[in-house]
Amino acid sequence: MTTHKENFTTAWSEDSIRFISSPSVFAKSTLYHVQEIGHFRTLPGYFTEREQLDSYLIVYTIKGKGRLKYQGKSYILQPQQVFFIHCEDYHYYETDPLQPWEILWVHLHGSSTSGYYEQFAANNEPVQQLSPESPLPAVLRQILHIQQQKTARTELISSKLLVELLTELLLSSQNLILSDADKPSYIEDICQMLERRFNESISLDQLAHDHAVSKYHLAKQFKRYTGYSPHEFLISIRMTHAKERLKYSDMPVSEIAASVGIDNVSHFINLFKDRTGDTPLAYRKKWQRPR
Repeated sequence: MTTHKENFTTAWSEDSIRFISSPSVFAKSTLYHVQEIGHFRTLPGYFTEREQLDSYLIVYTIKGKGRLKYQGKSYILQPQQVFFIHCEDYHYYETDPLQPWEILWVHLHGSSTSGYYEQFAANNEPVQQLSPESPLPAVLRQILHIQQQKTARTELISSKLLVELLTELLLSSQNLILSDADKPSYIEDICQMLERRFNESISLDQLAHDHAVSKYHLAKQFKRYTGYSPHEFLISIRMTHAKERLKYSDMPVSEIAASVGIDNVSHFINLFKDRTGDTPLAYRKKWQRPR
């Protein structure tokens, strides 16, 4: 088992805050929970270096400048920027000696924190620029406040706020800040067409030709605005229709597969199990009402 390694200085102002939490068994097993949280006004020489810590870290820069080394890359940290990292991986962060770093930060874990992190990391650099209207720093301040006011409600409210914090991180990431007003009209046209013609064989080349765009550009834009590739979007629609048939009809699995546009029944079964966790027959047994 690899041992947690950490090296740091306590170079922060006297009015800085660091609160170490001791979550209950219930919070650790069920909720999102705070491990440590704080508001630092750092002094020259402040740094932290660690790895192999079972924790996730979110740091928001209020003022000044910092530096982060993570997964082989270096980043300059400036006001209205936030980073989100997994502390199992080696990381090093420090203040700029000439522009001391003021930060809000939280170490957290629990529930599906890893899922949020994986979704964030799959599409983004660890450092993100937030808009001036972002609620993220206010949420961090709320979590810090509630942690200092320990009551019977603290863990539940903290968990709720951590979900808000993690959700805001995803919404603020580069692939999710786009509004519907920015969306190319052909994206919605393709979505509606795939909804109508989900049982047909439709290729990316065909979609690109029909809408007079490069297939590479189409694929990138479609993923950017929907969160899915065109193929995954189509598979999702097919699985939804398959579930409806399994639940509300007695159609054999082979017929259901063909009806949603998948001729190979083995392939259909594998797709269905991969996306639901059940085989089609197991899903039918679980969800179909007795007749």
